[in-house]
Amino acid sequence: MKVGVVRKLVAMVAAAGGSAECFRVRGRHVSRYGEKMASQLQEKLQAEVTKYQQIQKDISTSMAARQKLEAQVTENKIVKEELGVLDDSNTVYKLIGPVLVKQDLEEAKSTVEKRLQYINGEIKRYETMLKDLEQKSDQQRASLTKLQQEYQRTQIKGPVKA
Repeated sequence: MKVGVVRKLVAMVAAAGGSAECFRVRGRHVSRYGEKMASQLQEKLQAEVTKYQQIQKDISTSMAARQKLEAQVTENKIVKEELGVLDDSNTVYKLIGPVLVKQDLEEAKSTVEKRLQYINGEIKRYETMLKDLEQKSDQQRASLTKLQQEYQRTQIKGPVKA
């Protein structure tokens, strides 16, 4: 019997509320195929679940990194505001390791501005990455649903009484 015919038979039996088990009387090949197919689907389903879990883990990691960047933006905006209040007569120091080093006001403003631009660029990169991961997650979820339905159809519910 060809594989396509077997799939149709298994699908017809599943649709009728039966299982591949009822074909054991008429042809052993069909029931073995159904069992083998169920086993293969189960393995494929497990692999897809693992992929989905990894995507979810990546999403979680990316969100945490993005939140950290948002906190840095807030902190740097406060520094920028404080530097905006100062005039040239004020002295600005930069912490380098355990040492405070005198820094020019304009240089400090420029450094903070560049840092803000960099952080905002990183946030945009993470947002793009998160959108891509969400799309992958949705696709993986759809694939999982399809495989689960297919697996449930191949499950043997017990012999059909004639």
